[in-house]
Formats: sequence, structure tokens, C-alpha cells
Amino acid sequence: MPSLPSRRAFLITGAVIVGTAATAAVASVGYLSTIDVDGSTGHIDGDRAVLNAFVVIHPDGRVVVNVPRAEMGQGIHTGLAMLVAEELDLPFDGRVTVEHPVEDLSAYANWALPLGTRPEEAGGPAVWIGRRILGALRLTGTGGSSSLYGLWTPMRSAGAAARHMLITAAAARLGVPAAELATRDGAVMHAGSGLAIPYADLALDAAAVSPPRNPALKSRADWRLIGTSQPRLDLPAKVRGAPLFGADVVLPDMLHASIRQAPVFGSGVVRVANMAEIRTRPGVVDVVVIDGGSVAVVARSWWLAEQAAGQLDVEWSGTDAVGVSSATLSERMRALLDGGDAYENLAEGSGFPDGSPVTLEAAYEAPFVAHACMEPMNATVLVRSDGTAEAWIPAQSPIVPRWGVTRGAGRAGVDLSSVTCHILMNGGGFGRRTELDVALQVAYLAALFPDRPVKLMWSREEDIGRGVFRSHAAGRLRAALGSDGLPVAYEAVVAAQSLIQSFRSRLMPIGDGGAPDGDFTTVEGLAKPYYGIAGRRVASHHVPSHVPIGYWRSNGYSFNTFFAESFIDECAHRAGADPVDYRRALLRDSPRHLAVLERVAALARWGEPLPQGGGRGIAIEEAFMSIVAQVVEVTVRADGEITVERVFCVIDVGIAVNPDAVIAQMEGSISYGLTTALMSAITIENGAVVESNFHDFPMHRLHDAPDVTVEIMDSDELPGGAGEPGVVPVAPALANAIFSATGRRPRSLPLAVTETVDEGRTRSVLPGSRA
Repeated sequence: MPSLPSRRAFLITGAVIVGTAATAAVASVGYLSTIDVDGSTGHIDGDRAVLNAFVVIHPDGRVVVNVPRAEMGQGIHTGLAMLVAEELDLPFDGRVTVEHPVEDLSAYANWALPLGTRPEEAGGPAVWIGRRILGALRLTGTGGSSSLYGLWTPMRSAGAAARHMLITAAAARLGVPAAELATRDGAVMHAGSGLAIPYADLALDAAAVSPPRNPALKSRADWRLIGTSQPRLDLPAKVRGAPLFGADVVLPDMLHASIRQAPVFGSGVVRVANMAEIRTRPGVVDVVVIDGGSVAVVARSWWLAEQAAGQLDVEWSGTDAVGVSSATLSERMRALLDGGDAYENLAEGSGFPDGSPVTLEAAYEAPFVAHACMEPMNATVLVRSDGTAEAWIPAQSPIVPRWGVTRGAGRAGVDLSSVTCHILMNGGGFGRRTELDVALQVAYLAALFPDRPVKLMWSREEDIGRGVFRSHAAGRLRAALGSDGLPVAYEAVVAAQSLIQSFRSRLMPIGDGGAPDGDFTTVEGLAKPYYGIAGRRVASHHVPSHVPIGYWRSNGYSFNTFFAESFIDECAHRAGADPVDYRRALLRDSPRHLAVLERVAALARWGEPLPQGGGRGIAIEEAFMSIVAQVVEVTVRADGEITVERVFCVIDVGIAVNPDAVIAQMEGSISYGLTTALMSAITIENGAVVESNFHDFPMHRLHDAPDVTVEIMDSDELPGGAGEPGVVPVAPALANAIFSATGRRPRSLPLAVTETVDEGRTRSVLPGSRA
């Protein structure tokens, strides 16, 4: 039986931390993270001085910063290491290196609180419960753009504690009061004697010093690193091809596997008609049916395994989902919007007043989409004959793949405590690598070949068509406009598949799997609290389907902000107002949001005329503790071809620890958002995914890339997230720009039809009819 957290432990945790909402936050790897360094003690490991869970000093002066968050190209290893180096007074040069800790110790656990409260703002018994219970469960992960804002204080505290220990060790050695000592450039300085002792010479002594419970942190005036652009620590090695991604893993005597999964989710294997024949192919070691749901070919190389898997003749069982299509799912969502009993997520102020001058209503829709990480799903697992296991996985959490390995190899005596998990560089994550499917599958195979590692890699076709997806969604929005044209009442109802229900049923199969009331991810981006609207109502419908959905970059914001910011533009148009002026009026009581809006409008030279066929659109959102606004400029030709010319982006991310990394995140987010807004959709026919590769699930490419200008607002606020907020405004700003250029109001994603032209290049064309 797999050694998973017990039903009782999980339910107690959820009940204590405000029930289902906290359970949702835990399942999503947490919008908060903190590390309790209080009372942690240092020790000596060989010739290394381990000052705390995050700071390790080597005898050659190299300082290793243990960063318990996955590096997926977002630069988080650099940003978090900067926090430690700042408090440690350590130059950010070759002396600083980063490692992802192998053990998911309780010190690294995410503890989550409802509504995304920062650790610094949390208090009361929930803090103690979160640290102790969730720490004991070792729930550790990377997601929700929470790494920097969740670890802002803990990582700085780790550096400050280490600095205090080094100063104390130096004071003892020199026989002087600690108050006479200071630190600079990786050494403890004594002004009176002019002595400077490098950290490497003090580290072993410092490891024996009791750490301070509440180390003093530097004031902003004393920062030397935070707020400056620093080169990414991982880039030089990536240029050389040195870092280890999951796809790069090579181990002695390793076997390779490729897999085929049912075309219709929920279907199973009835029989493999040519199993005996496939087993005789050159290089093939075995053909394995995994838990009745998929078939894997194990061979001496991945190409041999993939070629053989392509020849499998599998009979799949029938399911009720065979008749399901994107059209039937869309009808189901629209029917709920028309008359279903919605869960009321938010109700503030009065309802729609009688006799309001104008009531405006509009409906919107968004499809399923895949993550399409550049590195396909993969994992390598070694199950030893003594019941231990070791895994090498590009994942967003060390605990989730350990659960997968435990479930997959449990029959070989492997339990959770016997699994060592190495988190490798991720070739894109976007929420996809929070799943345990690949780990479970490869562990199942590895248990059949004890003491021999097995590496499973999904083909791109399996990755696109058999993975997990962002939910499809439909929304209906209404507003009553007052005499000044501004909304006096606003209502948004969304129908979508519950992300938490889907994720929980796969990751933690407990209880009845029912959708939690008011799944917060379903309504993200709909409430618009910063707009000055007196009456607001937000409601939601859970629309179950056989299609598995998972965490996707920005989750509900990715479709709800498209709905809401498109609708605000529609309100502005009905009121005869300029979209920027209209938002200015709505943001009259939200100065921080208004400043971002004003700056992006100025940056884009809003109001200046554009050439024939040109249009501008704007959108703003607060997401993941940051505020971001974007202006998109487009040209729409007479034949409907859409060219995105320029994107202007302004973000208030609070304190920007590494500004260059924030800019890079915005640039990447905009490209990712344009892909989904213009091109990408997962469609269902006869219960199965139609798309299979980049020819029919296209990605935004270099030749499509617009000019992008990013500006970071100066801010004294605590840091916010940067990995996901940049995705959020792209689709509505683009849709609003298309309306500006053409007078056509697109209300469904994707906004264009993708056509293939010469040499495989694609172009985006506006659909021929009004949405």
C-alpha cells in the first residue's frame, strides 16, 4: 500500500486552516512559503560548514545557497540567492553557487494560508499550525509565482543568521566585542586592527555558534544587491550545455521507455493484439501494461522504444465519453450560465438598481489549452532490490514525484521514506510538472527491473494529447451603467471545470472527490476589487468532464481577465468613453493601480493616431501580489491577417529584487500569452484530443514576435510574483486592440485562425464573422 499522507492527517490540516480554502492552497503547492530558521543549528559535514538549511560554506570560500524551489527558466535560483548574499555581505560572483536540496526537509515546506496572505502579514495560531503540520507533511513546491514573495523574509533571515554566526566566531578568535566587527565582501572586518578574516577561515567555528532567533535584517538604505540587475547564475552553464535536465539523464545500464495512453481519457487496455511480436523487435526488452491504463515499451534506447510503441495494436475499452466533443462541452457550460444554480463566491453592495439607464450583457468563452513545455514529460527511476528508490525528475516539487514513485513501485516494498528525489532543471513547467503521472508510470516499470534505472519520456504527441490541460471556460458578465456611463452594479458568472477537484482527485485521492464550494481558482480575475463599483457579484459553476485539467500558468486569470477586461472595454464603448479614460475613472480610489495604468498609457503614447488598419488595446490586472498593465498594438489587413506590432508592459512587482529577471519574465510571459490568445486550442472530438503536435497546436515563434517594451514601477511594497502576472493582460489587450482596428468584438479564444503559408510559416487571421 503506498505510503501517502493519511486521510485523517489531510482532513485535520484542512479543517484547522480554515477548511477547504486552505486545502486548495496546499494542493496548489502554496501561495505562501516560509522557513522557520529559528533555533536551527549549524554542523560540520566533512570539510563543509553547514550554518543552516540554506547556507553552506566550503573551505575554498565557495558559498552554496540551498534554494528549495525549482528552476524552470524563471531565474529564481539567482533571485533567492541574492537575498542570502545581500544579508551575508557576500559579493555576487563565482563564490556563490546554488543547489536544489535533495531532501524535502520540513525546513523547506510551504505552509499555505487562504487568500494568499504573505508570511509577514500572517499571525495567530494558523502560523504555528501551518509550520508544524504542513512542515511535518513536507509539502514543498514551486508555483503560484510565490517563490520570491514567499521566501523574501526566510532567505534573508538565513543569510543574516549566518552572518551573525560568523561575526560571533571572529569575535571569539580575536578576543574583541562583536560590536567592533563588520562584514564586507565575504570577510569579517576589524577596523581597529585592520584585520579581515575570510568567511572560509571562520566557517567551521561559526557552525558551532548558536544562531540568533530573530536576526536583524538590513535596512533598504544598506542594500547593495537587492534592486540591482545581476546576471543569472544558471546561464553560463546553460550556454555550455552543462546543466542536467531530465531529458539529459544517463545512468549505467539504463533502460528506456516510451508509452501509449488511451486516446479517450478514462479508457483502459482490453488487450494488446501484437504484444508477442513487439517483444521480439531488435532492442526491445519488454512490453508492459501499466495498471490497465497504458502500454509501455521498454528498450535499450528511447528511439527503439518509441518506434516499437508506434506499432502497438491496442484495443481500448469503451467509455461514456466517446460521444463528447468541444461543442457538447460548450453547450453544457452555456446551459449552466443560462439557468443553473451558481455558487455565489462574492456579493458586495446592492444589486442591479431598478430603472438603471443601461444594462449591458456579454458572453465569452475559452477552450482547453495544453502546457506544451519545450522539454517533454520525463522521469528516471531506479528501484533497488532492498526496497529503496532514487528518482531524477524535472518537477516543481520533490514530494509530488515521491508520491508518484511510491504509488508506482509500492508492490516492490518502496514507501515514501525510502525514496530519494533529485529535482533537475525544468525545461518549462507552467504547472504541468506538479503532476505525478510520469513518476508513477516509470516507477511501475522500474519495479520490474530492480537495480536497473529506467527512463521514461513521453513523445510530443503523448504530451499534447494525453496530458492535463487548462480548463475550458465560459462567462457571462452584466453591468448596469449609471448616468455617467460607469458601472453601478457588476455581475460575473463563470462556468469551468474545478481545478482543485481535478488536481486533488489525481494527487490526493481522498474522500468523494467532490469540487470544493467556491474553488477560488475558478473565479480568479473576475472580482476586480480595485475598480470603484458599488455593487459586485461573482458566481461560478463547476462543469465536470472526463478531460483532466491541471495548474496552468496563471490558472483562472488566464480566461477570466480576458472576460472581465474585454467587458470593461465594452462598457467604455457603450458609454462613448476612451478605454483609458474609462479605467481612470474606475481606478479613482486605487492610486497604485492608477499609477500603473497611467504609465503604460504614456509609454504606449495612447491617443496618437495609428496607420490604416491599426488598433490599440489596454488591460490591467492585479495577480499574484503584483499589478500589471499592457497595451497591445496590432495591424489587421483587409484580408483579416493580424500582426501584433508592439506590446508595452508596466508592472508594479513591489521591490524588484533582480530587475533584469523581471523584465525577462514579462517578455516571456507576453510571448506565452500571445500563443494562447492567437493560436492555441485543445479541441475534443469523440472524447479524444484532436491536436497532436506543434503543427496543429502552434506556438508563437520568433518571426511572429512583436517589439516588447517593459518598465518596472518604483515601489516600496514587498515583492510580488513575476512568473505568471505577465501572461494575464495579453489576451484582453489584444482583443481590445482588434476591436479598435476593425470594429469587430472578439469574445472567444483563440482570437484568430492559424493558417500555414510558405515554408511552414504560419499567420493569424481574424475569423470571417463577428464573435
